[in-house]
Amino acid sequence: MSFLDIFSLLILLVIIALVVGLLLLLAWLPGNLAKKRHSPWAEAINVAGWIGILLPPIWMLALISAFLRPRTGAGAQIAISEAEAAELSASINPLAERMANLETGMRQLLAKSLARKTGGQRS
Repeated sequence: MSFLDIFSLLILLVIIALVVGLLLLLAWLPGNLAKKRHSPWAEAINVAGWIGILLPPIWMLALISAFLRPRTGAGAQIAISEAEAAELSASINPLAERMANLETGMRQLLAKSLARKTGGQRS
């Protein structure tokens, strides 16, 4: 065997290893996403992800399902800590105040423009 034969064999082995690694990563991805997102169907999505390597439409459904959250039942509630709730509240309150100020300003502008229109038509 010459150097080129050995080199091409090594390249072929590297490509095969990369393809196998990519397939394993793709099979693992939906189940891992579902577990991180606390999906109630995490185990089923994990199994569908591994089966989906042989049947790609099942893999696609598993990936889509990893991002879905049920509208009712125990899985519908997102579990957040009190610290996260306080942080969200602290970031939402200033925005709510700004919105209220904008609404008040818009009402005042509307009242002024209506007063000008009605005042201009009467004289």
